[in-house]
Amino acid sequence: MKLYKKINLLILVVLLSLTTANTAEMKKGLTTILDLGKQMSNMRNMLETYSLIATKVSYKAPDERLKKGITEYEGVISSVDKNFDDKEIKASIAASKKAWAPVKKALLSALEDNDAKRMMDEGLFIHGNIRSVIKELAIMKKYLLKKENIKHSEQLNAAIEIAASSQRLSAHYMMKMWGLPDPTIQEHWDKGVQIYTDSIQILKTSAYYKDAKFKKQLDETEKHLRYFTTVIMFDDKFVPVVVHEKAELAYKSANQMGETIIKHISK
Repeated sequence: MKLYKKINLLILVVLLSLTTANTAEMKKGLTTILDLGKQMSNMRNMLETYSLIATKVSYKAPDERLKKGITEYEGVISSVDKNFDDKEIKASIAASKKAWAPVKKALLSALEDNDAKRMMDEGLFIHGNIRSVIKELAIMKKYLLKKENIKHSEQLNAAIEIAASSQRLSAHYMMKMWGLPDPTIQEHWDKGVQIYTDSIQILKTSAYYKDAKFKKQLDETEKHLRYFTTVIMFDDKFVPVVVHEKAELAYKSANQMGETIIKHISK
């Protein structure tokens, strides 16, 4: 009888250990997914910040925000590289580092030389190449969402995409204000509006929308989207500070929704 009890106790300990390990692994995956989403937003925010420096808009110390954004991105990539051995993740890390090096150099040039022509050329380069970095972040996010087999992954991804889209719209608004001669700006703006709109609909039809706090946050992001799609029409009266602030509010609300979804999934 004593041996039987000991065996049962051993089995229980093993099962508890496995459960704890699985929970910790899932939590790591969920946290990383949200972090990767935030860096998709951060990339676009750095593009916005470069445009603000070029147009001499000094609101909220863009030089310091740019340096902070670079440090934050590299910290997240380093952490993902350290914590995941999946060959798919390693391949994306390698590709992102290769794509990031020239983009980082171009971004940092804004802190050293504010010649208008040079910055315009660098701005075109950054806009054309930063998408390669964002693409790898999206690939890693998608891979982890599938690998972890997360329930409500569509809703989590929608919250992440609202945050990233708010920054995309703000960045492209600033490039339009700057007068960057890039014919793809409108195309990317329209794509951002579509992703933002589709993501709102996904969350509106979810059970999360029944929660009063979540509903308020989602409604706030929709209100900001309506502003973005209205203000862009007024080409002769740019309001960069207002657009930046509304994008930040949408970003904050979207991340709060993402955290709520992760908390629910982790239960």
